[in-house]
Amino acid sequence: MKIIIAPDKFKGSLTSFEACQSISRGIRKTNKKIIVSEFPMADGGDGFAMVLKHYLKTVTINCDTVDPLGRKISASFQWNENQKTAVIEMAVASGLVLLEEKERNPLYTSSLGTGLLINHAIDQGAKKILLGIGGSATNDGGTGILSALGFQLANEKGDHLQASGENLLLIKKIIPPSFIPAVKFELACDVHNVLHGPDGAAYVYAPQKGADAKQVLMLDHGLKNLAQVIKQQTGKDISNIPGSGAAGGIAAGLLPFFDVEMKNGIALIIAASGVEKHLPNADLVITGEGKIDSQSSAGKVVGHMAALAKKHQLDCIAFCGSMELDEIAVRRLGVKEIITLMDERTGREDAVINAATLLEEKASQMIKML
Repeated sequence: MKIIIAPDKFKGSLTSFEACQSISRGIRKTNKKIIVSEFPMADGGDGFAMVLKHYLKTVTINCDTVDPLGRKISASFQWNENQKTAVIEMAVASGLVLLEEKERNPLYTSSLGTGLLINHAIDQGAKKILLGIGGSATNDGGTGILSALGFQLANEKGDHLQASGENLLLIKKIIPPSFIPAVKFELACDVHNVLHGPDGAAYVYAPQKGADAKQVLMLDHGLKNLAQVIKQQTGKDISNIPGSGAAGGIAAGLLPFFDVEMKNGIALIIAASGVEKHLPNADLVITGEGKIDSQSSAGKVVGHMAALAKKHQLDCIAFCGSMELDEIAVRRLGVKEIITLMDERTGREDAVINAATLLEEKASQMIKML
């Protein structure tokens, strides 16, 4: 029997690499004859760069940058010299995880740190940048990145503005540098939200980043102002482009000035992994993530792996910490079975702390039942 193991991370507990190892150990503990192939996965969020490093054999470049509040930190990106390609994860410099709960407020955060990483990559010789934009703490319309790349933001008096969510309303002009580098961006984007409005960056995501109702309204108006300024200057309307609202509007700032392509994050990982070519000879697909809910079918690892399994007429079993789907939704997701770490004997805290052991045990039990 041949089994493909291709989970996402279990956020707060296990990386996708560790999840693969736990599932493999559980399977082999029960049946050593089963052939197991591990394919750690990720979407455009946490883990994106390290998973691509695994498949693309990149090297890690360490450099100085700043966190979402402008404090000096060290971070890294992945570099492929032959392809002149950098893989950058927004979360390592502009991520919510870098801030304490009380510090989280997208009025004051910016994507400057991610822009500094991009600048380092360009200095390295990058012609293409794969940017994973999940997990951001920002809602600045990508103005922080633009600032790091030499663009200036000005108010109606012509005064220089720092990039932040709060200052979006004050921007009246974006002044490009004398030289804009010829670099292509591929944004690993797993959502389709537009820039502003009820389905835009501020209304949908800013509350998760610490904004209250009044601040959400202010941020939304700021993003609308940014779109108007960009349209006046460049003639490009970036307001209603699907995905332009992801990560606080990162794409909105880049699209008018650079060659930008929005790509599904998990699709990028699946292509890099080559997992699909192994499916015709497999008997079962195992996937998983920390929480399986209504979002799992939309741009997430579990939904994509279930679809790939179905394409090759294979059963797919998913592991997760917790599940928020009814039977109809489970069938719609396309998995044969969902196995949770949490049960009547295991609470949330226990499932988080002991995820590796529990996942191994559940995988072992699952094999016995096949």
